[in-house]
Amino acid sequence: MGERIQMIPAPLPDNEEERQRWLDELNILDTIEEQAYDDLTFLAAQICQTPIALVSLIDRERQWFKSHHGLDARETPRDLAFCAHAIHDDQLFLVPDSLKDERFHDNPLVTGAPHVQFYAGAPLILRDNIRVGTLCVIDDHARDMTEAQKQALAAIARQVVSQMELRLKLHEIAQLDQAKDEFISMVSHELRTPLTSINGSLALLHSGAVGGLSAQGQGLVDIALRNGERLLNIVNDILDLAKIEAGKLQLHIEPIDLEALLKNAIELNQPFCAKCKCVAKLRRSDDGQAVQIMGDEQRLLQVMSNLISNAAKFSYPNDTVLVTLGREGGEVTVGVTDHGPGIPPDKQQDLFTKFKQIHAEQNKKLPGTGLGLTICKLIVEMHQGRIGFKSEPGVQTTFYFTLPLQAAA
Repeated sequence: MGERIQMIPAPLPDNEEERQRWLDELNILDTIEEQAYDDLTFLAAQICQTPIALVSLIDRERQWFKSHHGLDARETPRDLAFCAHAIHDDQLFLVPDSLKDERFHDNPLVTGAPHVQFYAGAPLILRDNIRVGTLCVIDDHARDMTEAQKQALAAIARQVVSQMELRLKLHEIAQLDQAKDEFISMVSHELRTPLTSINGSLALLHSGAVGGLSAQGQGLVDIALRNGERLLNIVNDILDLAKIEAGKLQLHIEPIDLEALLKNAIELNQPFCAKCKCVAKLRRSDDGQAVQIMGDEQRLLQVMSNLISNAAKFSYPNDTVLVTLGREGGEVTVGVTDHGPGIPPDKQQDLFTKFKQIHAEQNKKLPGTGLGLTICKLIVEMHQGRIGFKSEPGVQTTFYFTLPLQAAA
C-alpha cells in the first residue's frame, strides 16, 4: 500500500475578514459559560446520542468552545478543527468515519483524545450569511445519524444563533445607552449652562439694572428673554425625560405636607396664570386634616406646575383653575380642573405620548414641548402613584393623580 496523504487543514473562507469582524462584534470569545448555551449542547447530545456536543467558534488561530458538553478542553488549534471545514457550507457537515477521511485520518484529535471518529457540525449562520462556527456532536466510533437527528441538530443550531443575535442586540442597546448618556452630559454642559447665563443677562437688561433701554430695545430683549426661557424649558424637559427613561433620575424622598406643597405650587404659578388671564385656587374635599406623604418635593412641584400651567393655557378669561385635595382610604388624590374646550375623544389616547400636543390652535401663544404630561406620568409612577384625566368637552377637564399616604422611600 502507498503512503497515506497527510491531514488537510481547512482553507480560509472568502469572507474571513468580515467573519472575524462579526466574531469581535459578538464579544463572546473567552467569556464565561452560560446556561442557555449549555442547555442547547445538552439537548444536542441527548438527541444525537453522542458523548460530546460543542458550540465551537472559529477564531483566527483557534477554535474556542462557548459550551463544551462532555469535553474538558475550552479550545484547540484552528488547523486541527473539524469545524474550520464545516463553516465553508450552509449545510450539515458530516464525517461518519474520520479514519477513512483523508482530511482527518491522522489528525491528533482523531489519533488521540478525544478520539473524534464521528463528527456532525451544523453551521452557526448570522445575518449576511456569516458562519462563525458550529453546533457539533462528536463520538469516538464510526456511526451515522438519522434524518430526524440531522433536522434536530440544525434546529438547535438555529437556537444557538438566536442567543448570539440577542447578544448582539444587547450590545447595540448598551452602545445606544452610552451614546445617550454622553448626549445628556453634553446637553447639560454645552447647552443648559450657557442658556442659563444668557437668560440671566437678558433678565438684567429687562429689569433696567444696567441702564434704561429704548422702547425698541426693550421689545427685542422681551422677545429674546421669552424665547431663551422657552428653549431652556425644552432642554430641561428633554434631560428630565432621558434621565427618567434611563433610570438615572434620583428622588430625594422626605416627609411632605401635601397641602402646603399645593399652596406653594399655586403661588409659584400665579404669574403664569395671570398671563393667561385666570387665577388658581385650592379646595379641600375631605375633612381638612393634615395630609403627609413621602416624596420628592421638587419633583412633585414640577408635576403640579405642569398641570396648573396646562389648565391655565386652556382656561377662558376670568376663569378659575381649581386645585383639589382629597383623601380616601390609604390614598390621597390631587386634581387640577379647568373649564376650557376640553379634550376631543379622538385625541385622548395621545395625551401621555411623547411630543404630542393637543389643541395646537389654542396653544400657539404659549407653546410647550409635548413632554410635560409624559414627565408627570413618569414622576407620579416613581412615587408609586397613578395619573389620569376626565374630560367633558366644552364643560371641564380634570387631571388627577393619586399617591399613597405612606409611600416607600
